[in-house]
Formats: sequence, structure tokens, C-alpha cells
Amino acid sequence: MYPQLAIEAAAHSDVGRRRSHNEDSFAALPCLGLFMVADGLGGNAAGEVASRMAIEVVKGCFDVDEDLEETWPYGTGSAHDRDEVRLVLSVRRANRAIYEASQRRDEVRGMATTFAGVLLGAGMAYIAHVGDTRVYRMRGGKLERLTRDHTLLEELLAAGDGAREAVEALSDRANAITRALGAGENVEIESRVEATAPGDIFLVCSDGLWGPVPEARIAGILGAHRDLGFAAELLIDLANEHGGPDNVTCVLARLGSG
Repeated sequence: MYPQLAIEAAAHSDVGRRRSHNEDSFAALPCLGLFMVADGLGGNAAGEVASRMAIEVVKGCFDVDEDLEETWPYGTGSAHDRDEVRLVLSVRRANRAIYEASQRRDEVRGMATTFAGVLLGAGMAYIAHVGDTRVYRMRGGKLERLTRDHTLLEELLAAGDGAREAVEALSDRANAITRALGAGENVEIESRVEATAPGDIFLVCSDGLWGPVPEARIAGILGAHRDLGFAAELLIDLANEHGGPDNVTCVLARLGSG
């Protein structure tokens, strides 16, 4: 179902300088073309449990060849359509699993997590995300953000006529998450499909990276260092040099020509 692509990958995560434990989870799975980061929400119970569940559930949906929902007509539509839907449905299943676990167990009641994932297929990248974990693409020396944060500020700015409200939101609640996996029985998952090109680098990262580190610095690291493992370590170091205010995780994947 998933043809082998020439993909180089690297991933790194760190607790940062102001947190006592790491609530981020991640996976870099070149064999599946699947790359993910989940960030357990601070201030919520068992964020690390929620983020780990998100990664494990989505991964499990690609480890086995099964229909995620009987209502999806797998015999129709293109392979591209099916891959996009499969990714979205796997994230939906993760939301349901986290929510139901939080309802059953008092010790994790209220747990939630952000999520962003990229599925690399033949000539296409399928992206699904919830919250403020981001996906970027580096192409031709230019870094482009491919996701929109689900935060109070971004929701107001997206409304188009909310300039005054957006300014008023520049307070402690400006970066408040408006969507998260596990926060409710259902969640709106944002997705998109992008054509890929050889040499594309995809970066999936938590806000512990993009929050303190300007995008120009991120692009500089990715453009200057061919070794993805070294680049991932440098990005983590850079976040910590900028104060390390949160857990920081980055997953990198580069498409080859074969």
C-alpha cells in the first residue's frame, strides 16, 4: 500500500530549561512515510499520556492494513484520496481513544494533546493537524509553514475583520489552544495535500521550537547542514539558547530522488 520512498529522517526531543518532564511524543517512520509530533497540553492532567497515545494510535493504523471506517469506499477513488482520508481517520481514532480513556480513568481525566503528522507518498505529502504543533517545508532554500495554528489569536486573525479583537487577545490567552485531541468526543481535524519534489525537507515541531526561535534561524540551520541528525540537535540547542521555555521536539524528513 505504501511504496518505499527514498527518505532520510532524524528526530530529537528535549525537556527544555523550564519544565520538569517532557510531555512531547514523536515518531519518525521512514518505512511508512509517516512523521508525527504530539505535545501534551501544559496544565492538563497527564499530557504525556495523551501525546503518547496519539502517536501510538496513529502509528497502529498504518502498521496494519485495515479499513478504518466501513463507510469509506476503499474500492473507489484514487490512492491519493485514500491516503489522505486514512491519515485523517487515524487522527480521529486517536482523539476518540484519548477522550474515552480520560472518561474512564480519574487520574488522567481532562488529558489532551496537540498533534501534527505528515504522510509522504508517491509525489504527495498528506498533512493533518490539531492545535499549534506545526509542519514546515524547506524547498529551494525557502521555509514555508504548511499548518495554521488552532489558537485564539490565529482564529481571530483568520476571521478577517477581527483586528481589534486580535489586539485585545494579545495577552495571556493569545496563544490559548482552541482545538486538541482528547478535549472532546469529536474534534475538527485540519488537513491538506501538497505535491512534493526531490530534496524537500519536512519539519514537524512542537511550539517549544517555533515559539522561541525565529523562522529565519530555523531556515538557516536547515539550509546550512546536510546531516539531518546534526540539524535536529542544533535546532534543539537553539531553542534552549533562546531560554528553553517549553519541551522542544523536532522531526525532519528529506525526500531523495529514488
